[in-house]
Amino acid sequence: MNFFGLPSQTRYEQAISAVKQNQSIYALADAEGCLIIPISGENILPIWLTKEQAEHWLNEEYEGFEALEITSDAWISKWLPGMANDQYKVGVCPNLAGECITVSAAELSGELS
Repeated sequence: MNFFGLPSQTRYEQAISAVKQNQSIYALADAEGCLIIPISGENILPIWLTKEQAEHWLNEEYEGFEALEITSDAWISKWLPGMANDQYKVGVCPNLAGECITVSAAELSGELS
């Protein structure tokens, strides 16, 4: 089955497992920083398990962005604490319709520890 066709909960569990197994994750970034999607007054950073999954999100709206690899160590030790301080949320492996489980960086950090 296509990864994006899996239920949000399954994609979320695969992401948690991957980071715990020391695998990198991917975000989209351009020269000004990472893609942050504002939804209902919250800032959400979407992440994916592979470069190819992240690149599936590239379209005219995100022209100039490319996949950015984030090691699991950097994600846990730097990214999540910084995002928690800034009150950002993480959109874990959104499908092409944008559906995913969204959690606070602090909550995700707790799940990974």
